[in-house]
Amino acid sequence: MFIDNYTSSETEEQGHAAPSAAGSAALIATWTDLTPTRRRNLASALSVVTDICKPEAVAMDCAFFNRRLFRRPPMAFGLQAKRFTSIVSDLRCILRRLGRHAPDHRGADALPPAWRALHDALPTKFRRLALIGFMRFCGLTGIAPEAVTMATLAAFEAWCDGEIICPDAASRARRTASNWNWAGQHVPGWPAARLSRPRMRDQYTLPLDRYPASFQADVQRFADSLADDNDDDFFAEDAFAEEGARTWRSHRGLRPRSITTRRFQIRQAAAALVIGGHAPGTITSLRDLVDPIERPRQIIAFYRERAGRRPTTQLAGIAEVLRQIARFHCRLPLEAVAQITGWARKVTPTQQVTMSEKNARRLRALMQPRTRAMLLHFPGELMRRAAGPELKPQAAARLALYAVALEILLICPMRRGNLAELRLDRHLHRPGRTGPVTDIFVSTGEVKNREPIQWPIPAESGRLIETYLTRHRPHLTQPGNPFLFPGAGDGVRSAHELAVTLSEMVHREIGAEFNLHIVRHFAVCNFLTRHPGQYDVVRRVLGHRKVQTTIAFYAGLEADAAARHFDAAVRDDRRETRLLAAEAFRRDRGRARAARGGK
Repeated sequence: MFIDNYTSSETEEQGHAAPSAAGSAALIATWTDLTPTRRRNLASALSVVTDICKPEAVAMDCAFFNRRLFRRPPMAFGLQAKRFTSIVSDLRCILRRLGRHAPDHRGADALPPAWRALHDALPTKFRRLALIGFMRFCGLTGIAPEAVTMATLAAFEAWCDGEIICPDAASRARRTASNWNWAGQHVPGWPAARLSRPRMRDQYTLPLDRYPASFQADVQRFADSLADDNDDDFFAEDAFAEEGARTWRSHRGLRPRSITTRRFQIRQAAAALVIGGHAPGTITSLRDLVDPIERPRQIIAFYRERAGRRPTTQLAGIAEVLRQIARFHCRLPLEAVAQITGWARKVTPTQQVTMSEKNARRLRALMQPRTRAMLLHFPGELMRRAAGPELKPQAAARLALYAVALEILLICPMRRGNLAELRLDRHLHRPGRTGPVTDIFVSTGEVKNREPIQWPIPAESGRLIETYLTRHRPHLTQPGNPFLFPGAGDGVRSAHELAVTLSEMVHREIGAEFNLHIVRHFAVCNFLTRHPGQYDVVRRVLGHRKVQTTIAFYAGLEADAAARHFDAAVRDDRRETRLLAAEAFRRDRGRARAARGGK
């Protein structure tokens, strides 16, 4: 337990016993060294925390709060992000005064000299922020840089989970290990120890330059063949003619991203052989991956065991690249190719023909009226915040960037790779040099399903994009960068970074799970809510070749909207026929009275 330098009489009386939330509220009123306003703010924060966590009679414990406070985003509790941050800060203050939270040693000045030297040697603010928490922990516990071990990282994770308020101790430990290892490779004089923790990605693949030059050259030849639209063997005898069109599609030139994936799958295949006892120097060509037949068997068996003997997309991809190498690159005997093809089929998951239960649940949450309204207006809200005077230009520009990314996804549900790689000089069209952006066009070769994206930009969305381009984007890049979402130099912002940051931002603000794939479903469901049954429109938007695919994914989700339209039709019919029905019922009642009087 870490006790703050401040010691109140209440803390001394209790020792290390953890008071309840109710008891802590009573203690706050006795902290007369604080102003009445400060005591009132602390009491208010504790009241909100109690409402979120429940039950009230709980020990004031960091581990408890870490599990309860951050299980849902602030908006799920009706709190804005800024208000929630303030509440958490006040909770830390309360816990420190109770001796239930580590001391508040902010900044690098409190670090021991050895740790301060390492901190200052890190080249960027991002790296320093990523490691300063670990450095503080080591300083508090008296661990010198050269004494850091895997046990130190485990102790740091436990400290984050139980001694401080930390939303995700496991993720923080993983980030710490990643940044520590990066520093070990790039910062002179950094301690030699490498850190990892369970569930960190296993970096078992070797770079291509660890293999012989002949292997590297063969990989490059294979990659070049994937890029070519080569149909020289279109009429060649094909022992797998039953595969039909699927065989021919393998001859189309692949996109650069797909070729990068194939190259990595080759590295994975080679790594399985290395782990199985083959020295990297003995793998001299791609043929060594598929011949003799025991080689592909060993590779597929290795990854099948890692996957728990279940079909997975990763395993299917590795098996498929082995099949392609055997059949097209090495021209192995048909019997060997058939054997690898059979293994590839066995490890390929069944194709998903309906939306997963998880995505359907997330989508229903997004379609709730309040959440749906917030998501639809979130791009405009981000632009409003970006226009505020309190933000620095770069911070405002980043908000505007994510506003534009979400706006485009809402009006044109494209894949994240196409979104991230949008270029001003190729994909965003203007009718004139000075006019606003009016269309997005992405050619066939750049789209996964080979269906081009041709999309008009509504005037309101065009104005939002133009504001970003003229006011904000110049603060994110140097002149000459062609990308709508620029990265460093002339490069593009990482699609992964764009997706993760935008997803976290939306999740935090609207209180519902979100990612860049689910927004495609959201845009479609939003359309079908107003236009039930318009599947062919959706098919063209998503690039599905068959309308049956579209129906299988979305038929169930539009049932509520269809029911509302059905109910509305009944209400309209009742309104239109009300007078006619009233007149008919009056006549029937008159006839009934006449009949009774005549008896």
